Amino acid sequence: MGDYQFLMLKDAITCINQKVNLFAVILDFTLPQRTKGTDYFCKLKVIDESHSEFWVPVHVFAQEIDGLPLVASVGDIIQLSRVTVYSDNS
Repeated sequence: MGDYQFLMLKDAITCINQKVNLFAVILDFTLPQRTKGTDYFCKLKVIDESHSEFWVPVHVFAQEIDGLPLVASVGDIIQLSRVTVYSDNS
């Protein structure tokens, strides 16, 4: 996996305004939608073994719909690389 360090969700959620890499299980998702601008987004709820009691929201944005994750079903595993962690409180 190169020089990437993958974090568990419990560690990733403490890295506010930092880029992280992680693997997670998709608990729920929305179908791709167009934003009010020119790009697309989808919402995911993810968990992992370190953070399985509560889900973590992930909002994915892309310029093209093909840039969004292709989720087949709940339970799919997703790799997120160099994503920035934000908090509703920040």
